[in-house]
Amino acid sequence: MPGPLPRRKSNAWWNRGWPYRIILLRELSAVAVAGYMVLLLLLVCNVRGGEGAFADHLEVLQSPLLWLVHAIILGFAQLHTTTWFRLVPKAMPLKLGGRRVPDELIVAGAFGGWLAVSAVVLVIFLVVA
Repeated sequence: MPGPLPRRKSNAWWNRGWPYRIILLRELSAVAVAGYMVLLLLLVCNVRGGEGAFADHLEVLQSPLLWLVHAIILGFAQLHTTTWFRLVPKAMPLKLGGRRVPDELIVAGAFGGWLAVSAVVLVIFLVVA
């Protein structure tokens, strides 16, 4: 019989291997992306202040520090999206004709949808700009 409950857990559980570190990075990526959304909302509210505020907004967006922040947040968003898409077959197994659809096909469909939506957004921005 196992020992008394609750068992003591190590505070360094994430240090046992790469899968645990990826889980921790995925959770941190959600916090980073949420913080980035707050930053963007503040910048958008600043733009509503008039012509001078818009010029300040552009100056802030062109700073090298914010370019670095954009790159880091993009990496976090890609990590979060990739890990989520890889979990889709486990969270939502799909059956067609009584047979289970292979996990790789479900993941490929999710990535294909992401690529299609990204292409549509890119076309919209290129046409509008």
